[in-house]
Amino acid sequence: MRSPLAVALSNSTSLAILGLSILAGLMAAWWLMPLGLIFWGISLAAIAGNKALRINYNMQAGTQTLSARFQTPYANVVRAQARIFNLLSSLSGRTRRALGPVQDEIEALVNHTYVVCQRMTAPENYLKISQNTDYEGQRALLVLSLGGITDPIVKREKQDAIKALEARLEELKQIDAMLDQAETTVSGLSATMESLLATIMSLQIRGPQDVEKEVPALVQNIRQQIEELKELENRAGGQARQA
Repeated sequence: MRSPLAVALSNSTSLAILGLSILAGLMAAWWLMPLGLIFWGISLAAIAGNKALRINYNMQAGTQTLSARFQTPYANVVRAQARIFNLLSSLSGRTRRALGPVQDEIEALVNHTYVVCQRMTAPENYLKISQNTDYEGQRALLVLSLGGITDPIVKREKQDAIKALEARLEELKQIDAMLDQAETTVSGLSATMESLLATIMSLQIRGPQDVEKEVPALVQNIRQQIEELKELENRAGGQARQA
């Protein structure tokens, strides 16, 4: 999947503008080339900045960098974003402008969703590797061996080893719980966004004035979702540093 910039660079219109700019500069007047390059830059920015193109790229390219556990939930969130974008694009001028802040917050929400999913990769890999070691079995053997030890130094060393294993097991339990929470949260976001889509569809029937009144509440709801994702980002960052 090519990036929006790559698509813009290979677009026939932008290539035609670039070619004409060069020809005009060489065959007519030199000042036509920089002028044409300005128009070429504008056409590149317009194509690369196309939101529909960016959303499609984010879904296809973004999922490739995520672990299998989070690929589908993230893709579902981006699909919901695309449906909302398509609906907003079809609305009348005043209603679409009123819902502009909602679209911006949704984009921020999807960006944070990707960050959360990406940051879960290191803790998930750490958990998978740790599961190859039988910490429970090691702890059980150490506990059994304590009964026959009379040397206080050896006994204390084994007790310290047991505590270290228990701390590792607790850490793994916390990582597993965090991964479950992240997966549940991201999976629930697509349903939340589908509900938002239904809300917008009902609002457009009522007219621009009603839309304008409801926008602050919609924005606040999305921001609450973002705050929840930020908490997960921070937790994942901490777990990744420990791992």
